[in-house]
Amino acid sequence: MKIYGDEVLQQPTLSELEKVRVYHCNIGFFGGHMNKAKEALDMSIDVLRKLGCKFPRNKLLQVRKALASLAITKLPTVTDIAKLPPMVDETKKACMEMMVNAATHCHHCNNPFALIMVATRMVRWTMKYGVDVYSAPAFPIFGFVKNLFGTFNEGAQFADRGMQVLDICAEGKRTESRTTYICWFLVYPKSKPIHSILNHLLRGYKVGMEVGDVESAMWNVSMYICASIVAGKPLKPLAVDCITYIEQMKRLKQDLILDQSLPFAQGVLNLLGDAEDPLKLSGSVMVEEDYLKMIESSESRMMSFLHLQIFKNMMCNIFGDFEQGARLALERGDEYEKKNGSPLAMVDYLHQGISLFAMARKTKEQRYTKAAKKVKKQVDLWLEKGNINVTHLISFLDAETAALEGKSDEAARLYVQAISSAASSGFLHNAALASERFADYLLKDLNENEIAGQYFQDSIKYYTDWGSDYKADMLRQDYSHLWKEEIPEDIRVSPDLANDAGNTIHDRSSRNGDDTPQSIQHSSSQGHSISSSAARAVGVSADCAFIRAITEEGYEDSGDESEAVLQPLGLRGDDEPGRGGANEDSASIDISAITTPYTKPRTRPISGVGIDNIGDTVEEGSGEESVTTEVEVTDDKTFEVPSSSANSSHSQGHHLEGEETDDAESAASDISLRFCRSWCAYRPLADLQKQLEDSISALVQLNQRSQKRNLQAYLLVVKRLRNLSNNDETNLGFEELLRAGGATVNVFHTVKTMQMELFVLFRNWEGALLCLTEAPDMRNTFLGMPASERITFLEALVYLKTSTSATSWLARRKWKRKALKLMKVLKVSLEEGNSHVRHYIHILMAECYVMEGSARAAESNFKAAIALAELGGFLHDKALAHDLASASYKAQGKDFWANFHFECSQKIYTEWGATSKVVTEYIYYN
Repeated sequence: MKIYGDEVLQQPTLSELEKVRVYHCNIGFFGGHMNKAKEALDMSIDVLRKLGCKFPRNKLLQVRKALASLAITKLPTVTDIAKLPPMVDETKKACMEMMVNAATHCHHCNNPFALIMVATRMVRWTMKYGVDVYSAPAFPIFGFVKNLFGTFNEGAQFADRGMQVLDICAEGKRTESRTTYICWFLVYPKSKPIHSILNHLLRGYKVGMEVGDVESAMWNVSMYICASIVAGKPLKPLAVDCITYIEQMKRLKQDLILDQSLPFAQGVLNLLGDAEDPLKLSGSVMVEEDYLKMIESSESRMMSFLHLQIFKNMMCNIFGDFEQGARLALERGDEYEKKNGSPLAMVDYLHQGISLFAMARKTKEQRYTKAAKKVKKQVDLWLEKGNINVTHLISFLDAETAALEGKSDEAARLYVQAISSAASSGFLHNAALASERFADYLLKDLNENEIAGQYFQDSIKYYTDWGSDYKADMLRQDYSHLWKEEIPEDIRVSPDLANDAGNTIHDRSSRNGDDTPQSIQHSSSQGHSISSSAARAVGVSADCAFIRAITEEGYEDSGDESEAVLQPLGLRGDDEPGRGGANEDSASIDISAITTPYTKPRTRPISGVGIDNIGDTVEEGSGEESVTTEVEVTDDKTFEVPSSSANSSHSQGHHLEGEETDDAESAASDISLRFCRSWCAYRPLADLQKQLEDSISALVQLNQRSQKRNLQAYLLVVKRLRNLSNNDETNLGFEELLRAGGATVNVFHTVKTMQMELFVLFRNWEGALLCLTEAPDMRNTFLGMPASERITFLEALVYLKTSTSATSWLARRKWKRKALKLMKVLKVSLEEGNSHVRHYIHILMAECYVMEGSARAAESNFKAAIALAELGGFLHDKALAHDLASASYKAQGKDFWANFHFECSQKIYTEWGATSKVVTEYIYYN
């Protein structure tokens, strides 16, 4: 082939323009097949000189020319691009094609100044002479240059202009594949979510194969594999992709791309257990020693060698050889970032930092500490300049820094934050590693074996969800003695999860991707399980492992191939097809799944309940109306005791033996229990007050002081909510009730329960916690009754609020664990068929998400709680959910939604009759 090419080039009758095709063949042979990028670049510059497009050869002149060109090349507007005519000069069009290829060779041989000169000239020529088919990749190439200088947003804007040029160019499909991988791998990952680029790279591969641009197609799939590893895509399907594309690269003789891709593929296979020694990249697709010999003579040897080192460092951290990992980190330093700047640099710096911090903590040597802090400084700089993909890396490296400096509370908080941020953003592999590192710190530095065991279990869960059963089995074998039982398998979610858990990748089918949100929840081709700190991972903090306790079916996969989103229990989002994620403005409830049919209670007489010939009858209710018990008293007074339809299943079998015998005590207990149920269900306070006063009068005649005190506690709360005076000597204050005669243990717990109700309604969490401290066993008094479930809910809510305000990590963890246990009790009740606790569960889940800043997940759960409370007739709980949602939105500065929920709660509290709550809430809110 070379002989024929030389013969064409030696013909004097042909112009340089007519010889361009042969020049391209020769340059492609050197750059692509022989991996001689420097020779290919020199040849390209020579051809450009012959075509009248001159570049300086002297290094110093190149630097001066590059910096001058960089200063004068400005970002064109969208309107400027739209007005450009087609380029008509054939020589300049040939130069544009040659310069695009030269830019690739500049990148491969690490000549940044030549790259700047070429990129700026292509952009300026396009703006001066019009649009050519090779103008489209010119703009993102210059965007890549801008990224190298740290201006990520401006780099993305140049890439956007390239996509615009691609759309207006008649022959744009010829360069679409090349433009795609430059934009979506070399430019956008510094300013867009890494998960959003994967589908675009696959599209670039498809288009490249369609038009015959095989080289660009192979670059797309190579970068797809690399980006999938950075993004934490599930390993098993990724391994299949790796083997498929590696074989294709071999068949198509894309040796340069193959050399740089082999470490990616073998790294994935090592994590699946393919290698005998997981620390060496030797297995099904490559042998490390042979690979080093193969790349020795390649111009791209340095890039391939750096890929090898990065993945070896990654294996060292995952499989525990931090000393070797630190040695590799010290050897390469920031070389990869300087030479390439691809998303793999984020993996590089993370694993450098972990190895260096681990060895600094172990040896206290200054060389490790200094290098580790340098790595952290660079990652901080990325975030400062707009790289949204490193948020969890900042927390991770900050945690390692705090652990090195002996700041245990700060380290614990930051590790938990890193785990939460990583998993809620879809980086399960980093969540797994952060959980493991935290567990190791707890075990070896703090001697917290039990907590360490929990985090090792969480790490196992994350590794399993990622697909590395091999690593998970190693952890299980080494640390299973720290826990008594395996991780439950009944926790299913799909991490959104979580920035945040509240945000979702919207992967546009259009090429420009302008509308891709700058935060993500999760991206995966399959749903994932989430473990105890995975609850923390989808937007809930450490030890708020409420999902372990409550969501057997609580989260569901969206079913999309590329995206999975968190959806709370009972919610279905009306999603736009192909987008994933719940609709922000509405949520529909699966009614059949959360309600039980209403059953009318039986009518039966109640006779002989007291010495004064009191006769009771139970009137049969109908439909949604409550069941009423009418009791006649000798002085012609009557009173009603409600039993809400929401609790009708309890009312059938809860009549006491005294109703059919002459047992005044049992009858009085039954009256008290009925009011207990009435309080848990919704009933207007004015009606409830009248019935309470009449019932107290009846109990006075029955001489049942203990039950009278119980009802007086209810009446006291009702009057305080209605803002009525309490001067009646029969209605004492809480403390007077406890000191008065007839104040049994049951009365004590009733009084403390009603005190707690008031404190919760008025958001006095310290007072509510004091009630729980003084009466820790109050739930046991009401076992088997609706009050028990309500007290469980209120306790959990108080503990969550207390955890939020706690100042130390250990205190926050303590209160969260208490809330977890109580939420598990509610889940058991739900599993046993009690659908009336669902709105409790959703309120608690919403508060957990609020605590961790996962706004969208909190919003969905508040919506579910409000809908379920209204459906079950618990309107006072609906008001409470609105109240809590309003406080959440107000803290976020979302005044519209805060006002909306505030007004909703005010309306319901007004209808309920809670005048003092309305007034107090208005003062609090304003």
